[in-house]
Amino acid sequence: MKIAVRVPPCAPVPRLVELARRMESGGIDGVSFPDSQLLWRDVWSTLTACAMGTSTLELAVNVTNPVTRHPTVTAGAARTVGELAPGRFRLGIGVGDSAVTHIGHNKATGAELSRYVTAVRTLLRGDEVSDDVYPWKLIEPFEVPVLIAASGPKNLAIAGRVANGAIIPGVFWDRGLSIVRDAALAAGREPDALQHTMMRTCIITDDPVRDVAIFKVSCLRHAQMGGTAIFEEAGLPITVPSHDLGIGQDLGHPKDWDAAIQFAAKYVPDQTGLWYARSRALFGTPEEVAGQLTEIAATGVQRLMLAQMESFKLPEDLVDSLIIEVLPRVRQVLPGAGLASNAAESQ
Repeated sequence: MKIAVRVPPCAPVPRLVELARRMESGGIDGVSFPDSQLLWRDVWSTLTACAMGTSTLELAVNVTNPVTRHPTVTAGAARTVGELAPGRFRLGIGVGDSAVTHIGHNKATGAELSRYVTAVRTLLRGDEVSDDVYPWKLIEPFEVPVLIAASGPKNLAIAGRVANGAIIPGVFWDRGLSIVRDAALAAGREPDALQHTMMRTCIITDDPVRDVAIFKVSCLRHAQMGGTAIFEEAGLPITVPSHDLGIGQDLGHPKDWDAAIQFAAKYVPDQTGLWYARSRALFGTPEEVAGQLTEIAATGVQRLMLAQMESFKLPEDLVDSLIIEVLPRVRQVLPGAGLASNAAESQ
């Protein structure tokens, strides 16, 4: 299992490259950057700098979207980063979140997502894409894996039909993986040839009792994104307010976490936040999180992407905890698990 960390590009690019190098030297396998033009630095500029500043670290976009970037633009950018980091770049595409909603546009439909991913993959192969004005063809193409990030069944099925794999939240992992595989089989594709990444929120803390409240924000966010069923199945139904960009209500990217927690607490009881933290995220002391990672690795997950909750703070504490305290413990149990290196043991 390879472990990556999601890093919001919320700081100047030199700091992002410095963090990427720290991850590489510390034994973390990969870094992924989200694409949101108003919130953060440009994802392609960031990836280019990190590609040139590292040699083994896997790089990924998680994710871009069909609304704000034309498929020929995305294909051209992906080709460039792929050339700079051959064999270590993956392109994630979803229907759009803050990049789209923060400019008042609608997210892409499933049909739009399917056409977009198909066009990007076709261009990266060097084949021609038909167009009413002029056919598209990428000069000097370079193939990279193109994955669809999704949690809903329709878009997960699209990943099975047209993408190289899927990026699936850990909350929906088993169900999502089954949907992708079934769709691939129905399309005449080999499911085992696809590659998938599990996404998990991760908080490593010396005081789990204090920090569990932050998961109330995640609960409400997942419910707003169509995930109310998991709470109902657990016997912990929650009321979902409408998603808008008011203060404390863009729960995917709150600038004031205290306000976001207070807002979420109106709808999410303590019991629900604790259940989510313990069953749908990686949460606890370094020893506890190491045990949780070991359990995930034992299930056969190929790639695991860890994310902190803050959108405007670099995950430096998470990275340092992984390198110094968590990954050495995992390697003691799974010395051949495929984690990047033993560099962390020398820290």
